[in-house]
Amino acid sequence: MGLPFMKPDEAYRHIPPYPSFLIPELRKTLGIPSDQYLLIAFDEVGVLDKKPDEFQLKRTHDGRVRPYNDFFGIISQLCKEPDLFFIVVGKSKGLSINNDVAFGLSRVILHFISLSPLDASSIVEFLEKSLLKTPTQVPVCNVLCSSSFSVNELADSLLECTGGVPGLLTRAVNMLLNYIIARNQPFISKEECLTCMNDYDFRRICAEPFVERILNLDEDRKSVFDLLLMMALFRIPFKVDDRLTSESFLYDAVTEMGLYRYPIDQNTLQILIPKVFVGIFKKDPSISSLEKILLESLDVEPVDCFFYSKCRVFEGIVALRLVLMLSSKNRNELRELLCQLSPIWKQMKLPISTISPIHYMKSVVSSRETRNESNKSRRTFANTEWNKIIRETLYLETIYIPLDATSHSPDIIFKLQSPVEPKVLTVGVACKGRWRSEGIGWSDIIDEAKKFLDPVHDEVLSSAMDYHHCMLIIVSTKLSLNVSNELGNQSRCYSSGMFIGGDLFKVPDNCELVILCERDVQMLIDKEILSGLERVFGVSHNPTFWDFGLDLLDRIRNSFLSWQ
Repeated sequence: MGLPFMKPDEAYRHIPPYPSFLIPELRKTLGIPSDQYLLIAFDEVGVLDKKPDEFQLKRTHDGRVRPYNDFFGIISQLCKEPDLFFIVVGKSKGLSINNDVAFGLSRVILHFISLSPLDASSIVEFLEKSLLKTPTQVPVCNVLCSSSFSVNELADSLLECTGGVPGLLTRAVNMLLNYIIARNQPFISKEECLTCMNDYDFRRICAEPFVERILNLDEDRKSVFDLLLMMALFRIPFKVDDRLTSESFLYDAVTEMGLYRYPIDQNTLQILIPKVFVGIFKKDPSISSLEKILLESLDVEPVDCFFYSKCRVFEGIVALRLVLMLSSKNRNELRELLCQLSPIWKQMKLPISTISPIHYMKSVVSSRETRNESNKSRRTFANTEWNKIIRETLYLETIYIPLDATSHSPDIIFKLQSPVEPKVLTVGVACKGRWRSEGIGWSDIIDEAKKFLDPVHDEVLSSAMDYHHCMLIIVSTKLSLNVSNELGNQSRCYSSGMFIGGDLFKVPDNCELVILCERDVQMLIDKEILSGLERVFGVSHNPTFWDFGLDLLDRIRNSFLSWQ
């Protein structure tokens, strides 16, 4: 307005702070006549809640400030002006306003838009339409990409790193631009770009402004951090009105901790923890060993697993318990049971040297094979892939879960080695049953054996009989009466040359098939958790936080803590 710089109280004497005064002054200052549309954005309205003494805002009976009601009262006066639009950005907490009671003006309509992360196609659009502030105004993607590195690959890399969170995305792009401009050469591959973004210093600088809240949490909020990590890793969605306590909404806890929510539908969300956060969280000395495993597992998980994977709690619990069981320095019954059942297992180096995260593994099939019509119905590994998977993809002492819900491979895969001889044991774990009332029968077990033991024997073991072995462990929530009777209600190991299900399947050379009885399965998942999961998955194939209930999730968390 051409006025000199003034302190706020001086400014208010010159410019009356009345809503009716604001719009004409804005139009006058911006040169927008009254017959043209005007859009006004108010950002971070929720910050008013933090400074109740600096604003004359109404308080509730318990002394809390609800800034939105006063704020919308102000906007209701502004809306009397013609051709006016508002965008108001703020937390949902305390926002209980609808069209019926908002303003009492029939021509005023409120639209509530949940802010959510960008997907890959939106990131591509952002990269193509963002221009550098140079005379030539070059699109950002033209600076960062080369003929061998497309804008789609760049978008995938940014999605992998930032989760599509707009603030993180913008910061990451600016950092990549500084990196590229300094070396005067664009990225030549997705791997090179991801290597740059996975650097600890890159992540630290990119994430620092965003993680301050979670690093300074009070004890009450910190106590649920591992629970939120578990929900993110196991893909447990939640509803907007789910509560942690009678006075605390889960939605607000996620917001206040500085984490993000990805909408599945209008009322269902999923916890999103961008990978750039993980390195900073892991350096925090207050992080527990369980939280560290969960964070590292989220860090190595492919981003498309987050966006497309269904709730996989059963496999997740078994995999995490296996990580803890295999790495524990203390005596544990399951490890001893497998030593008693299997001579090959007894020769392996246990406990494993480090507590490694859970890895989600993609199919190693080539892109050309993927497009082949014969592979469209196959959800995970083909017979011809096992040699490459076992020899090149699987690292020793690392627990893997196939990326896709599987019907052609075990649910969990890992590889152990002998400390003395150069023996290697590849282990597949099939999590069976899925709460079937009749239990799994011999046909189910034989199906699992044929899709894992047979192809691994034919492709891998047949050329490495002297040192490579393979084991399949059946972990079932319930065995059929026929199977239980033949096992004598005991866990059993079938070695090379033995038949199962009568003579329907012969265990190949250098292979073993271990079937855990229901009693011994409880060494991995206790009976209360199993019955809780049976109840939950009886309601839905993709249950939410409310379906599980806080008590069951607490019990699952405590089962991990008991083996640390």
